[in-house]
Amino acid sequence: MGMRKDQWIFVVTLLFAPCAAAADALPLHVRIDRHVATGHIGPLAGPASDGEFIRRLHLDLTGRIPSSAEARDFIDNKSATKRREAIDALLASPEYARHMATVFDVMLMERRADKYVKTPAWRAYLRDAFAANKPWDVMAAEIIGTDGNRTGIPHAAAKFILDREAEPNLVTRDLARKFFGMDLQCAQCHDHPNIDDYYQRDYYGIFAFVSRSFVFRPDAKKPAMLAERASGEARFKSVFTDVSGGMRPRVPAGFEISEPIFAPGDEWQVAPNPKNKKVRGIPKYSRRAQLAKHAASSPYFRRNIANRLWGHMMGCALVEPCDGLHTANPAAHPELLGILAEDFAAHKFDVRAFLRELALAQTYQRQFDLP
Repeated sequence: MGMRKDQWIFVVTLLFAPCAAAADALPLHVRIDRHVATGHIGPLAGPASDGEFIRRLHLDLTGRIPSSAEARDFIDNKSATKRREAIDALLASPEYARHMATVFDVMLMERRADKYVKTPAWRAYLRDAFAANKPWDVMAAEIIGTDGNRTGIPHAAAKFILDREAEPNLVTRDLARKFFGMDLQCAQCHDHPNIDDYYQRDYYGIFAFVSRSFVFRPDAKKPAMLAERASGEARFKSVFTDVSGGMRPRVPAGFEISEPIFAPGDEWQVAPNPKNKKVRGIPKYSRRAQLAKHAASSPYFRRNIANRLWGHMMGCALVEPCDGLHTANPAAHPELLGILAEDFAAHKFDVRAFLRELALAQTYQRQFDLP
């Protein structure tokens, strides 16, 4: 079977990445301003006043307005670099980590009721991750891949899947929306009727990663965790056509992942015991762990997080809605979104450094009212 359009784009991006890197040696905030200025029609708003800027910066990076003393100190400061200094100070503050924990909690969990992991513990995990400036791909891998019983990763990191009861269709839909920017719900039963980019095999490529996972809690007095079966395939059939088939795990715009083959009885690291329900089976090969490993290889993963962080800082994402990444819904600045996504990945998904570049851009620092 030939490669699809999105897979060709992925391959071409990889081939030309070295050339693009050489051409884009300028700081990201400079490139942002050049692209916005080039693509803008009509007059641009002027720079925001110091009072407007410091209020905006505090709201975006700490979730609160500055105190009167903080605002006065900034406005009275005569340093030519005071905006850069304010950005760096707020990004290094404990309030930044607390605020980003709240932002990502709402983004990922959508204020759903607690089930197996309490929100304070989940937010503490996120807060500690942002305080340590843990790269986004590492955070995402922990949230997707942990079973809630892994050394070095807090149990609370498993909330995303645990509190969705590890129900494979719900988890598939929300993984696609939150980590890849794709609303694939309509592709569960057939190729999307309105979006040419979304296929049923896209849905089941993600579904295959998580369909073997389930909630394991033999003792109600102990925290729930995730377990995984060693077998179970993802099969689909369109309700509109006779098209059907099976899918091995595949991230969006990627290829099916090759999997090891085990002799019957040799597929377990810890085999489940039918006579002892407290023994959690652990397969030698975890499909969900493979999603954690390969998620960041998808261009959708990179564009999704760059788009969401841009929306957080600028008030409007380049692609709206944020889970509507497809060719019929182009970004306000398509080339800029690609630059943001690849720069973020090239800098190892450093959230703090990425937000710093966005805040340094004149695009961010312009006043609200047009001339």
